[in-house]
Amino acid sequence: MSRNARLAFLGVAVAILVVAFLALRPSSDDPETTADAPTATATATTSNPDVREETPTPTETPTPKPTVDPGPLLTGSKVVKLRFDKGDTVRFRVLAPKDEEVHIHGYDIKKDVKGGETENISFKATIDGIFEIEFEDSATQIGELRVDP
Repeated sequence: MSRNARLAFLGVAVAILVVAFLALRPSSDDPETTADAPTATATATTSNPDVREETPTPTETPTPKPTVDPGPLLTGSKVVKLRFDKGDTVRFRVLAPKDEEVHIHGYDIKKDVKGGETENISFKATIDGIFEIEFEDSATQIGELRVDP
């Protein structure tokens, strides 16, 4: 056999091997190569059968509680207009310069507020209309509440 014939024979043999490899290799459709195939996992064992290892319980991430908008701050420096629909919860805050009583007319709600402290006020809007909110002692209007039907 001549040298050229041997090289040609070797080239044909290599080509056949490459084609056979490509044809016989596992494809992504074969069950042995898919993610659904079971896999072996290593398990830790102890030499003492009476000792059981506790599986750590994952710590739960606390879910933040939703915050409720406390509403606008009424200070008496201007009349703040509040508007709500009937059935809504009216929310606002009051900051008095001195000890005062806040009065929501029409609802006849009165609340004492200490000077320099912020007081949260909330109630259900059950009566529609326009109502004055004032510092009762100094007769200063601090807000106007409008409740739409």
